[in-house]
Amino acid sequence: MKFEDLRNANIKRQREWPGDDKADVAFRAIEVAGEFGEVAEAIKKYLRAERGISGSTATLEDIADEMADSIIALDLLANQLGLDLGTAVARIFNMTSAKYGLKTRIEDPH
Repeated sequence: MKFEDLRNANIKRQREWPGDDKADVAFRAIEVAGEFGEVAEAIKKYLRAERGISGSTATLEDIADEMADSIIALDLLANQLGLDLGTAVARIFNMTSAKYGLKTRIEDPH
């Protein structure tokens, strides 16, 4: 899947989402923070299970689900700000490769 595919699906689905017209940049930013917090929580629960610590647990699939929710929320925020995640990711990845003298680059999707 490409970032562009996610963006198009997000735009289409948000037209159907009740109350979406009230979701501003601040709301989207808080949503992103919450989703990434849920990734951390799922990892904690996964480690709990792995280490035999009492309490609720999570699986790798649970972690993947939370990561996916985070990416979706991040794209919604980027869209609200008029940013293209594919271009931003390629630019930063390539800057880091150049900074450390690495050859691997990502082609800008546009």
